[in-house]
Amino acid sequence: MPKTEYETPELIDAGLFEEITEGGANGSVLDASFSAGTPVSDLTFS
Repeated sequence: MPKTEYETPELIDAGLFEEITEGGANGSVLDASFSAGTPVSDLTFS
């Protein structure tokens, strides 16, 4: 079986982390822990 030549991985700049993941955004609905579409305003914090 012939050996294949190693290709060095390439790093591509896809933009700002916050824009790609939306990690810096405050939304009006929640995810994972609550039902889809639950508005943030329906929560109470104690």
